[in-house]
Amino acid sequence: MLEIIGLALIGVALGTVTGLVPGIHVNTVVLIILSVLPALLTRFPAHSIAGLIVAMAIVHSYVDYIPSIFLGAPSEDSVLSVLPGHKLLLKGRGYEAVQLTVIGGVGATILSLVMLGLVLAVLPTLYSRIIPLVPYLLTTVIAYMVLVQNRSRWLWAAIAVMLSGVLGIIILELGVINPGKALFPALTGLFGISTLYMSQRTILKIPVQHITSTPVEYGKGVAIGSLAGLVSGILPSLGPSQSATIIQSLFKSGGDEKEFLVAMGGVNTANSLFAFLALYLIERSRSGASIAVKEILSPLSQSDMLFIIGITLFTTFFAAALTLKLAKT
Repeated sequence: MLEIIGLALIGVALGTVTGLVPGIHVNTVVLIILSVLPALLTRFPAHSIAGLIVAMAIVHSYVDYIPSIFLGAPSEDSVLSVLPGHKLLLKGRGYEAVQLTVIGGVGATILSLVMLGLVLAVLPTLYSRIIPLVPYLLTTVIAYMVLVQNRSRWLWAAIAVMLSGVLGIIILELGVINPGKALFPALTGLFGISTLYMSQRTILKIPVQHITSTPVEYGKGVAIGSLAGLVSGILPSLGPSQSATIIQSLFKSGGDEKEFLVAMGGVNTANSLFAFLALYLIERSRSGASIAVKEILSPLSQSDMLFIIGITLFTTFFAAALTLKLAKT
């Protein structure tokens, strides 16, 4: 038990680092862990290592919003074109923006666990019926994501989609490169180098910040975030980024920017949770972290699912407290 708690706390620390430092992603750390997994298993129980990975992913889903909100703030002239988190930041209310994402994350965790009984009863049958429709659903989502861009960006958005498809085919289908060896440099480029490059190009113009909060209705944002996190955590090729784009367009058409931030906090955390639970519910892995847990604990039992839920609840307190504390500094 002490080893499980100890490694879970190490996971909390790693998730904080991956969330705060641009260019370091959970998947990068997971690949390193998998590369030394045989050696780790000779020293630590399998559940301890799995708990570390779950804790890291959950904490990352909270802390990740700090650089998202506080880095890359534009000038006031372009405030209408930026995300709601940046809008609040430019008003000196960046802490409030982070606070709203934390509320969404905690709320989505609670609501997701409340819904778990219904999900357990319905999802396996529903998933088997949806799978044949997945190509059409994904095509619709991709088309929607391209079309919600400004018209001047449609061509570049379509090119980005095609290039990402070509990259996937080269890595996973053609056999030109061993997929196991190709994933690390691919993920480093997609999540690491690109983020560092963009952060270096960004000119920060952050005004004096104030620790404030204003009343906001949380229910709608938590519900939308939880549902979007469930969908992105279960369906293949649909992640929180795609859900975020759809949610943003919905809130642009008359929603409240604060509810949007609550929803975004919810979708990130719910996606992380359901990506792990999908290992038991539908026997599929939906994230780099869940792939690692599958490697360690496969096949997952009901007790393994309860263990993942327990680690999630244990680390949620640390994730929320750390995120709010770090946002003040």
